[in-house]
Amino acid sequence: MSQWNIASFSKEEQDKVAVDKVAAAVAWQERMSKPVVPELVEREQPEHLREYFRERLRVHRLNSQQLPRANAPEYNKPGDEQQK
Repeated sequence: MSQWNIASFSKEEQDKVAVDKVAAAVAWQERMSKPVVPELVEREQPEHLREYFRERLRVHRLNSQQLPRANAPEYNKPGDEQQK
């Protein structure tokens, strides 16, 4: 199971995991119609990982196209129908 322990990864691999998480968060915020500026987030990443960030953001955006959008009924809370 230690193969999945991020703490056992090299520093470079840990940094890539962190950048991938940020890219996933940006794609999620876009899908949920939350305010996010990907260019600003990209600039916050280490310079040598910015291309990796852009690549992972493209992947996460493609995957997001198969998931429900922010206004999808799956995200309605119980009781929301009564309030409308």
